Amino acid sequence: MTVKAGEQFADPDVSPSVLRRALRRLAYLVPERVGAWLKTDLEPIGVWAPAAIGVGAGIYFGLKTEPHAGLAIGLLLGALGLATFAHSRAGSGGKVFAGLLLVALGFAAADWRTSQIAAPVLDRELTIRWVTGELISVEDRSRMRRMIVALHAIDGVGDEDLPARARISWRGGEFNAAPGDVIRLRAGLSPPPPPAAPGAFDFSRQLYFQKIGAVGFAVTAPQIVDKPVGGWGKGFRTQIESVRANLLHRITNAAPGEGGAIVAAIVTGKRDAITPRSRAALRDAGLAHMLAISGMHMGIATGMIFFVVRFGLAAIEPLALHYPIKKWAASAALLSGFVYLILSGGGWSARRAFITASIMFAAILVDRRALSLRNVAIAASIILLTTPEALFHPGFQMSFAAVTALIAGYEWYGRRADPDRSFSSLAQVRRYGAALAVTDTVAAIATAPFALYHFNRVALYSLPANVLAMPLMGFWVIPAAIVALMLAPFGFDAWAWRVSAEGVEVMLAIATEVSSWRGAVSFTWQWPPAALLVITIGGLWFCLARSPLRLAGIAAIPLTALIVAAAPPPQVFVAASGMNAGVLLPDGDRMAVFSTRRDRFSASVWGEAAGFDRENAKVMAMDEVGVCDTSGCVLTINSKVAAFISDRNALGEDCARADLVVAFFPVSGADWRRCNAVLIDRRSVWRRGAHAVWLMPDGDIEIMTVAEQSGRRPWTAN
Repeated sequence: MTVKAGEQFADPDVSPSVLRRALRRLAYLVPERVGAWLKTDLEPIGVWAPAAIGVGAGIYFGLKTEPHAGLAIGLLLGALGLATFAHSRAGSGGKVFAGLLLVALGFAAADWRTSQIAAPVLDRELTIRWVTGELISVEDRSRMRRMIVALHAIDGVGDEDLPARARISWRGGEFNAAPGDVIRLRAGLSPPPPPAAPGAFDFSRQLYFQKIGAVGFAVTAPQIVDKPVGGWGKGFRTQIESVRANLLHRITNAAPGEGGAIVAAIVTGKRDAITPRSRAALRDAGLAHMLAISGMHMGIATGMIFFVVRFGLAAIEPLALHYPIKKWAASAALLSGFVYLILSGGGWSARRAFITASIMFAAILVDRRALSLRNVAIAASIILLTTPEALFHPGFQMSFAAVTALIAGYEWYGRRADPDRSFSSLAQVRRYGAALAVTDTVAAIATAPFALYHFNRVALYSLPANVLAMPLMGFWVIPAAIVALMLAPFGFDAWAWRVSAEGVEVMLAIATEVSSWRGAVSFTWQWPPAALLVITIGGLWFCLARSPLRLAGIAAIPLTALIVAAAPPPQVFVAASGMNAGVLLPDGDRMAVFSTRRDRFSASVWGEAAGFDRENAKVMAMDEVGVCDTSGCVLTINSKVAAFISDRNALGEDCARADLVVAFFPVSGADWRRCNAVLIDRRSVWRRGAHAVWLMPDGDIEIMTVAEQSGRRPWTAN
């Protein structure tokens, strides 16, 4: 209907009063409906529990200084009082205060864990000296062995400053020590390394929660001083390490090559014998999860035991008719999962997988649903309360992102599945193939943000790689490995290890082929933490909410993209040693470093932060792109002049002409005050850690340091 200017609205069917009433009705119904949807989404507080606990742990770890000892207890008691009061009033705020209680519980768990794990950390680099301690574990790598030693003594270090453990590398060939031996060697030690750049992975925090307060290298082979004298627990740990080491050598001797090394990693958790080439192929094909003791491995192994035991018991008619054979099979699966956990070394990623599998089989024992979001929430809550530092580990984040998305998808599909669908063999094969493709797609989408955040890369062809490789893992590699483990006590296991390794070789061939495809990997620069937080909140809301409001979680995708686009990588990096620096060149795929010999690991981290492919990164010396002499180099970046100098005599000239000066030596206070440029010297780096610098086109120079991001915490060197 066309209405000319000046004419009145003359539709006889819709008067203005009717429209006003409709709008008022809509204004009333929309908040009411949205409120009902929110109540539906937030009602099952159990599935939101790990998110609330994670918020509390995240707040604790995000603090720049250590909180007062009584703060965690005060917050916990205060939240408990509010939750109790709200519950007694039976008001709608009960869920809110219950959530606050869980947040306080996560904060308290992180604070308690930090205090319980506390041990001295070296505060300076130590020259070569004698080190004595008990050998806890040994990782055999292609060119070295890496030892974890429970320290008894370090020459020149008092007992009150002695770290609990040290990680020491030995590149020599002579090595006769075994886990449990008390050894003595000469080694150089230093504090755990801080992040190589602001926002990079914090190895010092990871090692702190392993009670490793020193890292270094040995210059002499370990000398066995004595055999351990300890209680039952220490002897059991020693025996387990010996069994793992023997099993590793048994597998690699029976199946030499990459296939055997990967089978050994799947069984024992020791991945150090795998070559970098194979790691890269699996990673770029989206199959890196095959190397970790993850929920997939634990699920296949325990699930196979469950179905084999149940099938065998079902064949015995008296047992099948009169006894709960399903629960017996679940108990056998639980026991096998525990044995797998012990053999794999009991790492926290393996513990996470075992907890998840245990809850699933425990649900069978009590006649509950095995796969549900509530069970996933229980597993995540247990891990966050016992090891809250797992919150920042990529394995924890990617594992629970995948399983949460998958179970949410299964529940959604289960409510819509056709009850009259065909169960013929052909139909089941088709459904298996479709389910495998959908499972990998959902898992890949759920884990992609975390891969981009932590590794600055994501495999784009993981779908075909996983569709081909997963059946090999489920029907060939792991079944053969289980048979080999069962035959190992009788000495008839060699052939089964070879069969399992041959399956892995086929997987490696698939990974090599897929990773060679053009555009197999997509790279990005380092995401800011806010981007990961936004996409995580959106993903959780999309998976856990039940009402149509769950679609609001999709909005996190464009918002995350905007946050990442608004936070480009820095143009200049300064190493934590204060002796090297790198510059990202304007073309976006090259980096120039002051020294190509120093801080090579830091340079690789800088390239990853810029979104470079580490294997194909173009790293060159500054003298190839800048103006250099014996005193240093000068480059122009975004119309800014940056000087990198190693000669004190050049400081005055460069301070007068440059916008940014990086001095690889300490600068006196007087020279600092006379410098007209933004100055970073070696003392600045000693005090504040590695630096990142943004030379903005509008003229500003922004600097971020590791100390600004990490603060002063028990695991930091500042």
